[in-house]
Amino acid sequence: MDGQLKIFRDKDQDIIKYHSINTMRYMGNKRKLLKYIIPEIQKMTRKGDVVFDLMAGTACVGYALKARNRIISNDIEWYSFIIGKALIENNVFNITQEDVETNILSAYNLNKQKKEFSFFFDKYSDTYFSAEQCLDIDSIRYAIEKIPNKGKDVYKRALYLTSLMSTMGYSQSTPGHFAEYMPKDHPRIVKLRKISILDAFLKKCFEFKIIFNNFQNKTFRTDWRSIFIDNEYKDILKETVVFYIDPPYTAEQYSRFYHLLDTLVLYDYPNIQHKGLYRSDRYKSAFCYRSKIKKEFNDLIYEIFQKTNANIILSYSNTGLILENDILRICSKYFNHVESRKFSYPHSTQGKGNITHVKEYLIICSR
Repeated sequence: MDGQLKIFRDKDQDIIKYHSINTMRYMGNKRKLLKYIIPEIQKMTRKGDVVFDLMAGTACVGYALKARNRIISNDIEWYSFIIGKALIENNVFNITQEDVETNILSAYNLNKQKKEFSFFFDKYSDTYFSAEQCLDIDSIRYAIEKIPNKGKDVYKRALYLTSLMSTMGYSQSTPGHFAEYMPKDHPRIVKLRKISILDAFLKKCFEFKIIFNNFQNKTFRTDWRSIFIDNEYKDILKETVVFYIDPPYTAEQYSRFYHLLDTLVLYDYPNIQHKGLYRSDRYKSAFCYRSKIKKEFNDLIYEIFQKTNANIILSYSNTGLILENDILRICSKYFNHVESRKFSYPHSTQGKGNITHVKEYLIICSR
C-alpha cells in the first residue's frame, strides 16, 4: 500500500528497509530502483546527516531516506516543488475525513455550480480529460485555493495538490504523460473517461500517509546553478554530506511531459500552444541537449567539489545522451575515488507498451 514500509531482500545486502509512496507514473522514476540506490547513500552517511536531492522529481529517493536523514529537496519544476513540500518538508499533516469535509467538499460543489475556476474546462475539455473531469479538476483546485498558503497550512495545500496530481496522472487520456493526448476514438478513452476525478482524488487523499521525522527538511525550487551562487543556500551546502543527482538523460524535456501539472499548481491562466497545449514559458534543461550536456555535467561536478565537502551519488542510464566513460572522466577530474555500479532492469516505454532491459549506472564519487 502507498506510504507503507516496504521491505526488500537483496542477495548482496542484509534486509533493507525504507518508505515508498507511488505518486504517479513518471519518466525516469527511481521508485523500483531504490534497493540499489539507498544502500549506497546509507554507506556514505550516518543517521541525521544531510542528503541533498538536487533534481528530485517525485522525491522518491529523499522520501525513502526520510526516516533516517535530514533531506534537502530541489527541482526547477513547480509540480516537483509541491510534491517535495508534501512528502519531504511536511512533518505535521496527513489528510483525514474531517479535513476533506471541511476543506474540499463544500467549495468543490460551489465551483461546480458557479465555475469561478474553469481554466481546465475551457482549455482542456476532451483533450487530456473529458469536460466533466476537467470541471472536477477545476473545482477541487478551487477548494484547495481557499486554504491559506501560510504556516502549517502550506503542507495541507501541498498534500491536497499532490493527491490531485496523482489522480490526474492515473486518469489522463494519454499514453502515460502530458506530451500528447489520445484521439477520441481510441479504445482506451472510454474506460479512462469514466473515472470520477473526485472519487479518485478522495481515495488518494486517504491513501497518502506521510511519515514524519525530527529533522528540518527543506524543499527548494530553483535551477541547480543558483544553489551554488545564492547566499540563501550557503549554510545547507556546508552541512550536506551527500548529493544525490538524477539529471534528465534524454532529449525529452520534463516540462513537455508534465506541463499540465505545473499549470495545475500555479493556476495562472498561461498562454498555451501547439497540439499538446504546452505552456509557452516551460523550462528547458541543458542536460537534454547533446551540444550542452558535457559542459553542464562538468560545471555541476566542479561546483559541488569546490563549494562543498560533500560526496556524490549520481544516477544515469545507458540510453542517455552522454556516455558513461565521459561522466567518469569528468568526475575523475575532481574526485579522488570514482566508481560505477551497473544493474539492469525492465523498462517500459511510455505509451508504446514495449518492455526492454536497460542498464542504470550508479556513479559514486568520494574525496
